[in-house]
Amino acid sequence: MKIVDLLNEDRIVLGIDAATKEDVWRILADTFVKSEAVSDVDAYLQDVKKREEHGTTGVGFGIAIPHAKSAAVIKPALAMGRLKNAVDVQSLDGTRADLFFLIAAPEKGEDIHLRALSKLARMLMHESFLKGLRQAATGREVREVIEANEV
Repeated sequence: MKIVDLLNEDRIVLGIDAATKEDVWRILADTFVKSEAVSDVDAYLQDVKKREEHGTTGVGFGIAIPHAKSAAVIKPALAMGRLKNAVDVQSLDGTRADLFFLIAAPEKGEDIHLRALSKLARMLMHESFLKGLRQAATGREVREVIEANEV
């Protein structure tokens, strides 16, 4: 499984103007519905919220990786958002997040969300990767940055 296989260009949203992490989740989850990866956005977001109650998905360095397994997920998917202004995600290092990766995984089946989390976490440790994501002007450029850094 490759990250770029889960992340279509139409699921990359740059320049998001949001006040809360929940606003970001909604914007990104709507891309799942448009690409027919999620059948019920409200049910999926409820599952994301339940997952978040177990601990923050703000991993630090301005990054959040909210995720959930849900019966509303038709097929595994990933969305990426970059915000105009970072929002509070109760991150472990206290930073506000400006980069979000939202992962949708079917309730039944393999733990693809855990594999995606692991791959993303390894890539996100590199400052050059983060810089590339923050400087990319288009969804295509974001995908190119990810492809160049994916092992």
